[in-house]
Amino acid sequence: RIGTYEALREETEKEFPMFRWAYLPYSMKMAGPREAIQHMIIRKNFGATHFIIGRDMAGTKSTITGDDFYGPYDAQETGKKFSAELGMTVTHYENMVYVGPEEGYVQESIAKAQGKKVTKLSGTEFRRRLRAGEDIPEWFAFKSVVDILRKAGDSAFC
Repeated sequence: RIGTYEALREETEKEFPMFRWAYLPYSMKMAGPREAIQHMIIRKNFGATHFIIGRDMAGTKSTITGDDFYGPYDAQETGKKFSAELGMTVTHYENMVYVGPEEGYVQESIAKAQGKKVTKLSGTEFRRRLRAGEDIPEWFAFKSVVDILRKAGDSAFC
């Protein structure tokens, strides 16, 4: 996992030199909003003042129905609810979608409002293509990261 983070850092450091990478030797528990709070506490203990919570952070699906167990923004709402108590600023964002090479990624609501054609690749489809050795679009993942994941095989998803 660290290899992919290092590759991603190298790919982005010229465009975003202000980013600081903080590696946490922790495996996701897929506990949704509660896990977001746990991550906030851990990061606070390491000196962080801000925490990004993405769409569906630590979300999982029901093994019976396949439906999402948590809502897509439940972790963000929970993080905002406890941010003052934890002394952390929560940064959250809406789902981003790819609308083509000219505009790149935009918020899903903007793409919808403007009638943009959205190109998607689900995590499930990404993993299938990765395992099958099929092409992964450059807009979805850097080739350097894909190469590391392919080399790691199924252990990359543990």
